[in-house]
This record gives sequence, C-alpha cells and structure tokens, in this order.
Amino acid sequence: MDNGHSRGRVCDGVDFARRLGGCDKIRLIMKYLYDKDAWYLGEDIPDIDLFFAQIWLSSFVNEFKNPGGRAYKKIMTIFRGCHLWFYYGEHDSDAVGEHLVNKFISQPAFTVLANRQIVVWSDKLRAYAEKLPQDRLNQLSNKKLWEYYKKHDEIHTKYYQWGWLPVAVDMFHNNLTERAKQYLRAINVTESKVNEYLVLLTQPRSQSLIQIEQEEFLQLVAKIQQERYHQKLFHNLYRLFEEQNAAKYGLATHTPAYEKMLGNKIDVIRDKIKLPLLKAIQRHYQKYFYVHFLWIGKEGVRSFDFYLKELVKFVGRRQNAGQMLRDVKRKQRVVLNQRRQLIKRLGIKGGWLTIFNSWGDFMITKIYRRYAQIYAIYRMQPVLKEIAKRLKISLMQVRFLLTKEVGQALFKGKLNRGELNERKKFCVYYVEKNAEKIFIGRQAKKLVPLIRSKIRLLTDEIKGQTGCIGKASGIVKIIIRPKDMAKMNKGDILVSIATDPDIVPAMKKAAAIVTEQGGVTSHAAIVSRELNIPCVIGTKIATKVLKDGDKVKVDANKGIVHIIDS
Repeated sequence: MDNGHSRGRVCDGVDFARRLGGCDKIRLIMKYLYDKDAWYLGEDIPDIDLFFAQIWLSSFVNEFKNPGGRAYKKIMTIFRGCHLWFYYGEHDSDAVGEHLVNKFISQPAFTVLANRQIVVWSDKLRAYAEKLPQDRLNQLSNKKLWEYYKKHDEIHTKYYQWGWLPVAVDMFHNNLTERAKQYLRAINVTESKVNEYLVLLTQPRSQSLIQIEQEEFLQLVAKIQQERYHQKLFHNLYRLFEEQNAAKYGLATHTPAYEKMLGNKIDVIRDKIKLPLLKAIQRHYQKYFYVHFLWIGKEGVRSFDFYLKELVKFVGRRQNAGQMLRDVKRKQRVVLNQRRQLIKRLGIKGGWLTIFNSWGDFMITKIYRRYAQIYAIYRMQPVLKEIAKRLKISLMQVRFLLTKEVGQALFKGKLNRGELNERKKFCVYYVEKNAEKIFIGRQAKKLVPLIRSKIRLLTDEIKGQTGCIGKASGIVKIIIRPKDMAKMNKGDILVSIATDPDIVPAMKKAAAIVTEQGGVTSHAAIVSRELNIPCVIGTKIATKVLKDGDKVKVDANKGIVHIIDS
C-alpha cells in the first residue's frame, strides 16, 4: 500500500543488534524487533506522554487479541519531548485490519456487541475516575497510591480492548472502507456514487456527545435570548467591549489577547445574572469543563468564566440560537430519511445492514469513550503529582515512568533520575507480547532512521478517504493546537494532523477539512458530517506537503486534494 510514503526495510536481525551495540540479550526476549516487516506510521500525536500512551501501546500487543481475535505483533514509538510517533509493522497492521473485517462480516452481531462494550467500559472508566481522590493525597500510604495508579491502568487497558476495534479495522489501511466499497460495487452502485453512498449509509442514527454539548449550549443561549433582562445584559456588555476595548486594537477573535481582554470584562455581569440562569450555566460548566484537557493538560480545563464569555459572544453577535437548534434537528431528520430511502432502494439488509448501522454507532461511541477517557486522565493528575512529590522528581519525569517502574519506585526506591531526564527529551519505546524496552541515547538514535517514514514531498495531489462529501477551494491554514486558530479565516481550508475538541471553533470556519490521520470514526470525520463540511481524512502527508498560504481544491467526493498554487 502506498500512501505517499517510501518505507525502508529493517536490516537483518544479527546485523541490527550489532549496530545497536550489544543488544543480543534484548534480541532473545523480543521476537519481532528485528523482523523484516517494514514500520508503518500509525499516529503522530503532539502533547502526549508515556504514562498514558503505554496503556494502549501495551494493550495492543498483549490484551487486544481478546476480544478481537488477533493482536499486533510489535509497536515502536518515538518520543521527542511530549510529541509521539508510533509505528506498527506494515503487513502486521494490515493483517489485523483484515482479520477484523472478516470477523465483522462473518459475525455482524459482534459489531453490535463491540459498541455495547465500548459504552460499558467507558462508564466503568468514568465511574472509577470519580472515585479518585483530588486532595489530601499526602495522607495516603504508598500502597494506596499505587493501588489507585494500577487500577486506573487495568480499567483503561480493558477499555482499549474494545475501544480500539473500530480504529484497528479501518484507520490504517482502510480495510473496512475498501470492503464496503466492494460490496456497494457488487450491488451495482456506480463508482461516482460509491463514496457518497458510503457516507450516507454510515451516518449515525443518534447524536454524539459533541452534538449534545453544542445543543445544550445553544439551549442556554436561547434561554438568555428569550429573557429581555438577560438578553440586554449580555448584549450590552459585548457591544461596549467591541466599541470601547477591542475596536481600537483591531483584535481578531480567537487571538489570546482578544479572549483575555473579553474575559477581564466578565466580572461586570456575573453578579447581575439571576440565580436560575446562573445555576444552569454552572451545570453546563460542571458537565463539560474537562473536555479540552486532553493528554497532558497543556491547554488546561475550561473555567466557569470561559463559558460565560462564550455566551456573551454568542448573544452579542445576535445569532438566533432557537432557529439554529431547529435547523440542526431538521437537517438530522432529512439526512436520516435519505439514509432510510437509500437502504430501501439498494435493498440492503441482513449482515451488511447491521454493519452499516454499527459503523454509524462507532462514531457515537468514539466520542462517548473519548469524553470518559479525557475525564479519567484529568482526574489522575493529582495522583501523578503526589507520586512525583513522594519520589522527589518532577511531574514530567513521572509521566515517563512505565507502570511497573512506578511500583518499583514506590516500594523499593528503585529510580534512575538521569535516565528519566533522557527519556523526557528523546526516547524510543518498543513493545511486543510480554516484552517492552525503552531505548535512550545512542541506541535510540540508531533506531530512528530505520523506522521513520520517508515522505515524497514533490506532488500536486494528495489522496485520502472521504470523511464528508463535497467540494471546496481555498487557502490552506495548518491548525494543530488552539494557538493556531488566530490565523483561521472564514472559507480557509483547515489542514491538521488530526482534529480534536480544542480546534472545533476553527473547524466551523473551514470551507473544507483535510487531515493526515483518521478513519471514518475519527473526530474530523464525525465533526465534518455534523457541520456538513467537505472532509478528506487519512492523507498521511498533508501537513508535510502543504503550508500556510497554499491554494488548494478539495474534492472530498473522491478523497483528493489538488494543489493549485504554492
């Protein structure tokens, strides 16, 4: 499979061990480290640590066989600070995807079970996170602290045994997508309609938590707009801010300066909001404040004032929330009706109907599990901080300890601070069944050239998969993190490694969305459908080939991005 990457093969095992410098002992316990299956880039993730990543990386080779029936043989991960690149064996990851496709097709009910279990384990993870202490951890024994850490690892691992199934079956080699396209062609769907029909057939039949969160926010806005007192209170604050504060600086929305300046004005109205509305805003805040925490909490959590500020902006710009809510509901009804008609017209029933239904449900459970997961990571932070305090190391050093090393450090005092300093700068983590190893220094540097994909950059066309159909042309803006959103204008083409909740405001401005990563259950695919924005996912190379200011034409119907001018 060629996704614009030119991959080198690993060298012979004996020669490779010699080049690493005395790795024969490692070679004895790691069966696949030196095999000839070329490394294939799985994901490129900024702002992540080993504490979190090892949970799923280890699960993929150890526990993932149950329930899927097949685990990965090997995974290699590069950390440069808190930026991660992880790699599978190219043929191995394709074989896992094919195995799961065959299981889905031969046992369609398994897809229903998978969605059910994703919800079950997401709920268990969230319930456990609720039990994690957030203060007075200094009163806990080392044994109790370790129990909290270890139990989180165990539940999170179980969560991934089910939660990764929709990803493994399609994200890396499009196994399920390609098999579904073959099915559609076999029932006489023309090539020009295959992508369009596939998107419609896999449309979720219910709302994701992203949609639910947005609708609940719009309901708050509608409540304000229906009450003359609050409508005037919020609108006047925004108008005065725009006229007296922001206007003379010409500040664009989404810039840190603009947001900080508006945030400083919120105190003017907080005490003037009537109690019922204040409580309603408080409930919304408490329900969703953690969603933007992500993996190391770089962007932090949303404060109460953040939501108040967003309400002020929305009301101040006189957008009709009630009408927007009605429009959303109407569009959902129209799309689902089109889906029902298409299923009837094509005569889809039985196993494939179950698969298409489950496929849409995978998008819903993807966001459901993601919210639970972010909450769990957020709630684990006090535990990590207390461990760091006990061990007399930094929080970042704790983030680069393996699970077993945390136990050894707490109970035996076994800790190599110098190695931890090396790891948090640069390391390579390798894992296969019942074996794991962190390489640092010279050994790590010798591994990298053998596993990093080489990308052919000379191209005027980028290919991926259809996340949401449609066409658009515009100027490229590379958006990775919230700080990048200041450069995003209405009608630009948003290009990212992979989207996340932090950059949704920029996604709403986009004429089209292009990502390097992601299958049809990815965040970009889900949000683009909800926003009805053309989207091409899984290009592998978009942020390497494109740069800010490039002009492109996105044909999401075909999964192609044409570079017009760069």
